[in-house]
Amino acid sequence: MDDHFTQALLVLRRFIGVPLPATDWRIRALVRPDGERIRIRLADTAGQNVLVDLPTSFGRERGSWWYVGALRRTAGGLAAGTVPVAAERQGVPYVDVAELVGSVVPEAAEVTLDDGIDYLVADLAGDPLWHDATPSVAPELYVLTGFDHHTPGVVRVYLDHEGRTIGVDLPLCDDGTLRPVQWWVSAKLVALLHPEEPTTLAVHQNHSAQDPLCEAVYDLTDWA
Repeated sequence: MDDHFTQALLVLRRFIGVPLPATDWRIRALVRPDGERIRIRLADTAGQNVLVDLPTSFGRERGSWWYVGALRRTAGGLAAGTVPVAAERQGVPYVDVAELVGSVVPEAAEVTLDDGIDYLVADLAGDPLWHDATPSVAPELYVLTGFDHHTPGVVRVYLDHEGRTIGVDLPLCDDGTLRPVQWWVSAKLVALLHPEEPTTLAVHQNHSAQDPLCEAVYDLTDWA
């Protein structure tokens, strides 16, 4: 079993149900023609199609999230007319992303604010993209019941914890820089909510915060 391909499929699934940002392109096919590439067919509402090959060499080295930024940049270039389309393959116009790395597509994994929110929620909910058979989420300690990106760089997550709902403010940035995806916020919360250390959470309570959706708010923007 190729776990890397499964991770790529899971990380790119968001663009099946919604178009890639600032474009009309959506994923309509995703296959593995060989071990060197992941082939995606993008389609728009006008019925146009284009094949996009993502090189697995970059994804394996930089992590599956690299494919997200690479596909976003490629689709944006297609929409703007700045990405060259090669001769057709299988009767469909074709783009080899390996030829765009370093120009249209960055070599490093790209993380946006939306990515950070998406990852944080998925991690706390136990998304299979981020958790193996033994996830780091601990339902005996908390259950995610909602979230609110209420302040730039901060997400408040709502948790059922010990019979009450609490709000926990978590940072998306470090010193103004977006955190990389997969910083294991769930593991940090497990340590904080551990019942053998009840004072660990209490010292972070924000007594001035008023939120009708929870009984108490805890500020972890400087701790997590």
